[in-house]
Amino acid sequence: MPTYRPVPDADRETYQRMLDYAFQPEAGPQTYESDDDFSVDLADRRGLYDGDDLCCVCAHHWLTARVCGAWRDVAGLSAVASPPENRRRGLVGRLLRESIAEYRDRDVDFSALWPFDYGFYRRYGWATITRYTRYETTPEALALDTDRAGEFRRLDPDDWESLARVLRTHGENHALAVDRTEDWWRERTFDTWSDGDPYAYGWFRDGELRGYLVYTVDDGDDGKRLDVSDLAFADDEAYRHLLRFLHYHDSQVESVRFYEPANADLLDVVDDPRAVDCEIRTGPMFRLVDVPRALSRVADPDGRDADAEGRVVLEVTDPLVDWNEGTFALELDGEDASCTRTDAAPDVTTDVNALSQVVAGYHSVGEAERFGNLSVADADAGERLAALFPPREVFLREGF
Repeated sequence: MPTYRPVPDADRETYQRMLDYAFQPEAGPQTYESDDDFSVDLADRRGLYDGDDLCCVCAHHWLTARVCGAWRDVAGLSAVASPPENRRRGLVGRLLRESIAEYRDRDVDFSALWPFDYGFYRRYGWATITRYTRYETTPEALALDTDRAGEFRRLDPDDWESLARVLRTHGENHALAVDRTEDWWRERTFDTWSDGDPYAYGWFRDGELRGYLVYTVDDGDDGKRLDVSDLAFADDEAYRHLLRFLHYHDSQVESVRFYEPANADLLDVVDDPRAVDCEIRTGPMFRLVDVPRALSRVADPDGRDADAEGRVVLEVTDPLVDWNEGTFALELDGEDASCTRTDAAPDVTTDVNALSQVVAGYHSVGEAERFGNLSVADADAGERLAALFPPREVFLREGF
């Protein structure tokens, strides 16, 4: 039986070949002459081995993100790849199961990923938890009636702490906002997996950075496009000045594209909303790693709605791991919270997918009943669950 273990540096070329074939087969076979030819590696490499042969691979990012109003450990699963000769053998399913087991052993209660196919990962218990808005328009459409207050300055990776302060302010109300490390700022934000390093500029007011954007300029069939990979601002004034900065590129590019949480606020900011293409798209997926342990921890009394006090019995199914299968009593009593197995009749029946969406704040309990596999048998218990997990604006922007 294949074994799950870390991929050592000695197998890094094989690992990289699997990633190249999986994610850019159009580039053809690659040659690697030095470590510079490999992807920047901020994650832990894992693989399934049959003896000494590497069968399929993945990577784990150990993130800190805001879940249920507090900073918590989240495992970012990425780089899941299998060569064609090893597909349709159940190896990737085994790799995912072993990955969840490792997260559990490391005391991590949540996992997130960017899917190549939503249906594929839904079958293994992950569920969509992010919508975002993609705007595309001309620079001229961003010509706002605003003053020229403050100043724009070019930024570089050494400015990461100032950018981090802006991002924390911008994302303080966003569930799944990530607390980026210095390495992440340097290797991901200022790299963006592009052919060249991106530009980064900030808007300063009274010497303080209040907003920033990171972008590249691409030359396509329809002309040059300024593509913003990261944008954050401390207040509405800073936002308007960042839009002004984009407008100033009207002599250089034909279009501008950027991303924000799932809203259409820009349409109320510009003079002609019909000049802006606005598309709502789905983003990352998310799942609970250990249901009873996670529910016990996120039911922390700080800020808990008084209506959530009491008991909710949940019957949970999980297609990937058996420790989440069964019926659990979630008990909320003052300073105490616990979630343990029980033989009691369930108040709520759900799969781990729908429950994960409720915990993340992507769906309310009512929405999970409408769109997911969640049903409420006891209305009072359903209301307690809804009070414990209110809807939140979820925006996991980091790619991994």
